[in-house]
Amino acid sequence: MAGVKELQKDQGDIVIDDCWNRIGVWGSEKPRCQKLDHVIHCVNCKVYAGAGRLLLDRPADEEYISNWSEQLKSKKNSRHENEVSVVVFRIGIEWLALNARLFHEVVEMRVVHRVPHSKSAVLRGLINIRGELQLCVSLGQLLGLEKRGRPSNSQQSGTAERMVVFANGDDRYVFPVSEIQGIHHYVSSDLHIVPTTATQSMSNYLCGVLNLDGKHVGCLDEGLIFPALRRILA
Repeated sequence: MAGVKELQKDQGDIVIDDCWNRIGVWGSEKPRCQKLDHVIHCVNCKVYAGAGRLLLDRPADEEYISNWSEQLKSKKNSRHENEVSVVVFRIGIEWLALNARLFHEVVEMRVVHRVPHSKSAVLRGLINIRGELQLCVSLGQLLGLEKRGRPSNSQQSGTAERMVVFANGDDRYVFPVSEIQGIHHYVSSDLHIVPTTATQSMSNYLCGVLNLDGKHVGCLDEGLIFPALRRILA
């Protein structure tokens, strides 16, 4: 309204006439702010925007600068620096994990179209993901898990029967999972050696085992998984 004070600085302190709080769009003060006839709402007004700029441009106080300086100078937590993020999922009765950066998308189960004359048990066929045909593979077959039995009732909870799109460079595949638990972070010291109970096929692709909530989770080595898929599907 006419007479709205301009934003100003007074001896280094910011003085703001917060007319949007005093009058505002829904205020009862009369006469109504004349600027609202043009800008409709306070957030579109130059006075409101100018106040925001003034607050953002104000000098930082010494305590604020000191606190941030100490945080930036402090030594980083070495565990956080070396953490690996993995997605934990289940295929059949086995819990597995792959680097989270490889996961591009998780979708509902889709129709898999068989590839004529394909003799590979690992290649399940082609699947349509957002209008693009992707190779659908079976990690269970690759790891020798397909005939190891069905999960118990306690293992059937969670997000069941999903398709996962994962990629590494130009290699892009889709594979089905029985359940996805979520993302977990670990460091190399958390990994245990692969137990002798693991199948030979699966142990060939593991870099270690994690103990999560009483479950043994096999960490798959992406450096072995992708070359194996390329070799099998070539």
